[in-house]
Amino acid sequence: MLRPFLVFIFLFIIGLAKAQDKIFWNANRKLVWEDFQSKTQSNTSNAAATTFCGISYLLNSPTKKFTSKEVKIESFFVPSKSWAHSDHKTDLVLMHEQSHFDIAELFARRFRKVISNKTMDAKTLQKVYTDVYDDYKDYQQDYETVTNHGRIRDKQYEYTQKINQEIENLSDFKT
Repeated sequence: MLRPFLVFIFLFIIGLAKAQDKIFWNANRKLVWEDFQSKTQSNTSNAAATTFCGISYLLNSPTKKFTSKEVKIESFFVPSKSWAHSDHKTDLVLMHEQSHFDIAELFARRFRKVISNKTMDAKTLQKVYTDVYDDYKDYQQDYETVTNHGRIRDKQYEYTQKINQEIENLSDFKT
């Protein structure tokens, strides 16, 4: 039997970040360059910036079976693990990085949609998480490929609009 209010936290990304070091996705709060606080940059990376973002879920249920109402799903950005090259802080690069964060929100909404109005157990929730996470990774990779890491301006604008439209289409599943 599960202890009352047993909490499971699963992060979609490698590594853990303290809650105070997270910016949770909000339609009214876009990323700014000051959010990219890591001083550590990969020596092998030609990237202009790196956005460390992901999706977390929190299960708060006293029983083995629970409903989606007992699962809190959030997308987040971690400033201390995100960096930007000082020579490449342009509006286009920031749009590209914001879109990475927006993709995390898109998949948080997809996750909420898949589990909405369902009764499940932790194993089922974990399976859904794994499926959503695999799709999330593929989507992020496709985004990088199609936009050439934001270097193809027209594709960047096109993809950003696509992501924003998909988020809007899932407005019933925002927090």
